[in-house]
Amino acid sequence: MEHKDFRILGLAGSLRRASFHRGILRAAHEVAPEWMSCENFDLARIPYFNQDLEDEGNPEPVKELREKIRAYDALLIATPEYDYAIPGVLTAALDWALRSRYDPTPFRHKPVGIVGASPGGGGTARGQMVLRQILLHAPAYVMPDPQMLIPFSRQKFDAETGDLVDEETRERLRRFLSALAQWTGRFEEPIKAHQGQAREDRA
Repeated sequence: MEHKDFRILGLAGSLRRASFHRGILRAAHEVAPEWMSCENFDLARIPYFNQDLEDEGNPEPVKELREKIRAYDALLIATPEYDYAIPGVLTAALDWALRSRYDPTPFRHKPVGIVGASPGGGGTARGQMVLRQILLHAPAYVMPDPQMLIPFSRQKFDAETGDLVDEETRERLRRFLSALAQWTGRFEEPIKAHQGQAREDRA
């Protein structure tokens, strides 16, 4: 992929101030190549999905989330694993963002990278699998490889701040972001062609 201004939108599936997953997104901003930017969207602003609310028009934070997903080159989703699945805060955001009732979901053909950290040895593998299945609905283009599983998280993050301090993991994250940019590049021309054909069909 030609190096240019590549913009990633980060979503953390945790609301805790010192969350390790918020820490992953901060680290992504720090280790990203200079031609890449990583901006985070705070999912605490997103309400639970309620069609009564949707009937009145999407809440402003939902509109902003959908617009940002559509505008950015790729997404980086940092998710904990809750009960072999994903947290409710992330589920609520996806409930809104995957809707196509009034306009196509912004996740359609959107490249996505998934990362997660766990105190045990699984590194959120099962939660990531659930998230991949959910994103098939759009369909989003979830990067299959490399995977970014961070096991034994208490040894790699600062417990008080949630910052990712393990240098080896930070380097893995840097390589993961570069791989996400390359993965996105594989779809640029096909997506542009699809969008051009869609405009011709509407004309």
